Amino acid sequence: MVTALILAGGKSTRMGQDKALMAGGVERLMAVAQSSGTDRIITLCGSSERMALFAGEVWSDPEACASLMEVIYWALSAIDGAVQLIPCDAFQLEDTGLTALIASNGGVPLDSNGERQPLLAFCPEGWSPARNAKNIQAMFANLPSLNLGEMTREMKNFNSLDARFEE
Repeated sequence: MVTALILAGGKSTRMGQDKALMAGGVERLMAVAQSSGTDRIITLCGSSERMALFAGEVWSDPEACASLMEVIYWALSAIDGAVQLIPCDAFQLEDTGLTALIASNGGVPLDSNGERQPLLAFCPEGWSPARNAKNIQAMFANLPSLNLGEMTREMKNFNSLDARFEE
């Protein structure tokens, strides 16, 4: 069983608008996940006030979680089977790239600049993130890097309006 976990709880302060609602938003990412063969899709929405923004299975962050790292630890421990992370700002992600990630034995994809993108990691069943990590990169350090060839262009996320993306 593969669960897609869409990360849509950020404040998008650098972007200046809610990334979860841009470029087709979470709805588009849900369609990509469905066409890529995931068995379950969960949207992590952040605060409970954001739950109404999204369809399907939506989880709000537990009050005890003070950071994205803590939310990811919590969510991964609550889900059985493999988990495919998908950040809401994966504006270029298509079913070809997501299908390739899910078909891997687990790992962190490289983007077109050769940078690891841990928020697009495929976490195989039985895997757990590094405990006591100081940052998200370190959480996923024990997963191999995945070079997906021409699909690396799909593995980018966007954090500011200066970043150009194709709609």
